[in-house]
Amino acid sequence: MKTIVKSIIATLFIINSSFAFHDVEVANEEIAVLGGVWTQIFAYEEYCFDNQYYDTVIDRLMISPRFERYSNELDHLNERQELAWERGAMGAAAVIEAGQTDCDIMASVIWEWFGEN
Repeated sequence: MKTIVKSIIATLFIINSSFAFHDVEVANEEIAVLGGVWTQIFAYEEYCFDNQYYDTVIDRLMISPRFERYSNELDHLNERQELAWERGAMGAAAVIEAGQTDCDIMASVIWEWFGEN
């Protein structure tokens, strides 16, 4: 089951990193995915501090240009994008709460978004 969730998450996280939310029309699905990633970051920081990848993931997150760019864009979400963001966050929270993910999967998802860029 964890491999299926990981595959679904990995597929959803393919996104063009060059957009700015307020400069172009961004699909609500992409905003929802990003809301889910942020939820995983919060959960990972709070519950996975003893994970073998924690220091690497968190250190890279803090210097990631992509993370900085997306963080700066959060103030520019329109109403529809905010709703999509919230739905993505709720979906990720439900998966985490149901135990359908673990610290290694969250580390992998966060790294795919922000570690390599």
